[in-house]
Amino acid sequence: MSSLTYDAALAQVCRTVADLFERDAGSLSARTRLMEDLPCESIDLLEISVRLGAALKLPMDDDALFLQSLRYHAARGPEALATAYPHLDAERRAELLRWAASGDSPSPLTLGDLASCLVHAAAQQTV
Repeated sequence: MSSLTYDAALAQVCRTVADLFERDAGSLSARTRLMEDLPCESIDLLEISVRLGAALKLPMDDDALFLQSLRYHAARGPEALATAYPHLDAERRAELLRWAASGDSPSPLTLGDLASCLVHAAAQQTV
């Protein structure tokens, strides 16, 4: 299996999300927030996961893909967050820690987070 690049993963995420929410994929970016910038509800996450898994032929870990346990891991500190979400770089984990500490809602999940998770999942498949 060839390795999945971040750009290819992000393009697939944008196409998938654009199709689901009837948007122009070109209007979406890595910084687009699923729950805030789009009319995404929790039931839509299942559809996104299924579509991405089918398109990329990858098993989906919804907890990692959608940062479902983010507050739990963030409450345990930076190391726990890094262990739970190794696909996120240090800068993004720091942003998420600040978000968790602020108590803000909704989820800060971005399309870039999804793409990073997919790249990580594809790399695990090639090992």
